[in-house]
Amino acid sequence: MEVTTKNYDSLVDTEIIVDVLLGTTTITLKEFLNFSEGDIITLNKLAGQGGDIYVNSRIIGTGDIIVMEEKLAVRVQDAMDSDNVVRFFFDEKEI
Repeated sequence: MEVTTKNYDSLVDTEIIVDVLLGTTTITLKEFLNFSEGDIITLNKLAGQGGDIYVNSRIIGTGDIIVMEEKLAVRVQDAMDSDNVVRFFFDEKEI
């Protein structure tokens, strides 16, 4: 689908959910059920590698995890260009 100026203008005001994935691991259900408060789950990423930024379950960039006003935040380091992000929403009919 071709993205027109009218379509683009209506799209940019749409609210989206942004998820930042710190890392992953694979464990058994038994291991998961045995977790208790204070247990540590080791992830596949090294410290300092940052997180992957997702919009609607699609990775659109990466960033550094920081603390800002006592809350976690992500400083964008690499992101998909805006034309590709917009095209994704129209092509996938997400919005």
